[in-house]
Amino acid sequence: MIYDTLESRHHVLRYKTKQIETSLVKQLLYQAWKITPSKNNFMPYTVTVLGPDCVQQKEKIYKKVALNHEGSDVKGLDIDSNANPKMEKEYRFVYNRSYWHVLKNSHLLVFSSRVCSEPNEFYKRAINLEGHYAEQCEVDEVEEIAESTSFEVGLFASAMTALCLENGIDISYCACLPKYKAAWRNIPFVWYDKENQFAKVHSVMSLGYGDYYRYQWLKENNATDSDIKPPFEDVVKWR
Repeated sequence: MIYDTLESRHHVLRYKTKQIETSLVKQLLYQAWKITPSKNNFMPYTVTVLGPDCVQQKEKIYKKVALNHEGSDVKGLDIDSNANPKMEKEYRFVYNRSYWHVLKNSHLLVFSSRVCSEPNEFYKRAINLEGHYAEQCEVDEVEEIAESTSFEVGLFASAMTALCLENGIDISYCACLPKYKAAWRNIPFVWYDKENQFAKVHSVMSLGYGDYYRYQWLKENNATDSDIKPPFEDVVKWR
């Protein structure tokens, strides 16, 4: 059952050195593409695949994750609220173990916005006859539609997750990434605007065979019962 498949997922802290066969990754990506829905069938994002040999590119992504995390921490130092009280000791940045999977994995998927070239034939007719606006084809609209694009990225990632788990492959996610479009000027493959070197990176997803998981670390540190989701009733509301 799909519930049992998805319920078996665990966040990976460390992957085994064993690599996933490239042909299998290609097959699963095709299947995820095939079953993922998209508004107006545009799919306004790119899934860039960084395989085992893309060590330097993964290092660049990891550094951006770490710097973004540190920036968030520093921002939090100026907050004093019930949920974010002032720290009781001197601040010292520590690399989060939950991000290790971004650096060392079999394959890393990078989800970033793209400007679509043109609508399909159905929507071309809609534009000509009904005044439909193909915002996914305009570079100036990338930031405006970023929320819906992120939602679609989540649908692709969810489909890919199920497919990977069915094939014994572990996956983990990370969305702790710089959100401002000029932050990615040293990583050309994510640019949606090549002239200005702008990018909108939504999330990354690592693939591999898990060796050490976050739930194991929590258990070893007697923290299993403290790191829990909010109650179901706080999330799902009936009216």
